[in-house]
Amino acid sequence: MLDGGVAQVLLKEDLPAGLSVAYSPRGPLVPDAAVPDATSALRRALAGRRCAALLCDPEIPASEDLWRDLSRVGVRRAPVFVQPRRTLLLDPQLDPDAMLAAMRKKTRQYIHKAERAGVATEETTDLARFHRLLEIVGRRDRFAIRSLAYLERLRDGLGERLVVLVATVGGEDVGGLMLARMGDRAWELYGGWSGTHAEERPFYLLKWRAIRRMAQLGVRRYDMWGLTEGAADDPLAGVENFKLGFGGEVVEWIGALETPVTPWLFPLWQLAGRRRLARSAA
Repeated sequence: MLDGGVAQVLLKEDLPAGLSVAYSPRGPLVPDAAVPDATSALRRALAGRRCAALLCDPEIPASEDLWRDLSRVGVRRAPVFVQPRRTLLLDPQLDPDAMLAAMRKKTRQYIHKAERAGVATEETTDLARFHRLLEIVGRRDRFAIRSLAYLERLRDGLGERLVVLVATVGGEDVGGLMLARMGDRAWELYGGWSGTHAEERPFYLLKWRAIRRMAQLGVRRYDMWGLTEGAADDPLAGVENFKLGFGGEVVEWIGALETPVTPWLFPLWQLAGRRRLARSAA
């Protein structure tokens, strides 16, 4: 690729008609202005494979100049959703009292209420315990969850950089949160509240304790991993409102970018591959 740039490229080869598609999550990692040329370099590196398209998902803001330069090299906005485009970032290294003061009043009150009510939080390596919580949350809110085997593969790959916290009330597990940590960054991956002990507000304290734990581990950028696209009727609007109560900075990235790799295969990707990729990323 370009000097000083790096990208992880995943090749998905089980799409219809024998197609493959390349995906660079949160890449390429280059200065914002170099993304068009870096994407072209990745596309050239994939030439010769039965690869229909390249998707890139860099953490960069959009601008008119950038879209013009991307269009010049044949890159467009992808119509499939892969990574969250909007998210909330916090700096756990800020003074705890200052962070609490910057929160919404109700969020701060609920954290203190949970503390007074005796909500306890702890780290655990018991993924089966965490998965049982996810199953409860998934059944209640009617969404699919990852398998225990999937979580175990995450642990195998991330090792001690995977952190799982659980909230308990009277010995009952009522909430869980899984985070991945890389250098001075951390991302919330999975989590939820069981729906019990609502008066104690356990998930507010769990989130706060997770932020404080990441501070202990040297994290400077805590990513709550996704906000809605702003639609008032979005079913996750309540989750967004909960996250925003903790303060921080709302950021908006450019979103997934798409470019043909093998031009004559690209129409097949447009017809069949995108939909399947979107389902697998959900």
